[in-house]
Amino acid sequence: MNKASMQGLSAGIIFTTTIFAVCYYGTGLIKGATPTTEEAKELLENEGFVVSLPMKEAKQTVQTPKETDQELEEKAPSKKDLSIVSYTIKIKSNMTTSEIASRLSKEKIIDDAAGFEAYMNEHDFSKKIQIGEFVVTNTMTFRQLAHTLTH
Repeated sequence: MNKASMQGLSAGIIFTTTIFAVCYYGTGLIKGATPTTEEAKELLENEGFVVSLPMKEAKQTVQTPKETDQELEEKAPSKKDLSIVSYTIKIKSNMTTSEIASRLSKEKIIDDAAGFEAYMNEHDFSKKIQIGEFVVTNTMTFRQLAHTLTH
């Protein structure tokens, strides 16, 4: 390549880049590309992801609109047992939700193994259980247990 063809090629690249930049930034297409927090959350939930609040915000949230008072009473630990039981559950490959629920019931983490299993299946948490070791307590609700086992 000689000097003139190199200059022509460079000028063409600069010209093309300028046209692309004007079209991209000048048309306003870039403004609507970033979704708001609510739009991003809705998009993720529609794709099957579980969106949870950061820990400090989650502590401030008392109840979600989907949960009724009756469901919260069923999930809450009994008032009679004031001692806190902590247990480290080891989730292995191919463990079923019923095995996990029976182990949690046996260790006095939950009172109703069938209810916990039904909750996991109804809310599609049973498909998202992660392998590993998780620390759970008897003061956790079904929802908190499900989020712990799936994250």
